[in-house]
Amino acid sequence: MVVVKVLEKPLQAEPSKLEGLLFDEFANQPESKKLESYTTTRWRANFQVFSRILVTKAADQNLDFASLEDALGLALEDANGLAYLPVGAYQTTLNGRLVWVVRVKWEAASWSGVALSHVRMYVFDQQTLKQVGFATCG
Repeated sequence: MVVVKVLEKPLQAEPSKLEGLLFDEFANQPESKKLESYTTTRWRANFQVFSRILVTKAADQNLDFASLEDALGLALEDANGLAYLPVGAYQTTLNGRLVWVVRVKWEAASWSGVALSHVRMYVFDQQTLKQVGFATCG
């Protein structure tokens, strides 16, 4: 249902084109269909469960799970009234540096019981945890 994957292909885009690349590459992932039943109801609890699963999968693959855990926390801090569900973490490189692309489904948290039908992608440098990319729909 959620995925942690190492991508061999680096993110290659001029800064002005990174948002479009993120949307093209990550917005419509195959696991999205399996997540259609998740709604704004209990989103905070679901966020914690899904985050633990992602971090565990990263650890199982000997990836930097601690930086992923921190990146997920940073994404959550950016929710600002939105219900978030982290559904994917992709390790790749950007400008020669290891990054996490964190994919979250979202919707307005005030809309009770509404499906999380939008998507956001955050890119965090694994070493510094600086956000170096972002894309969203809606």
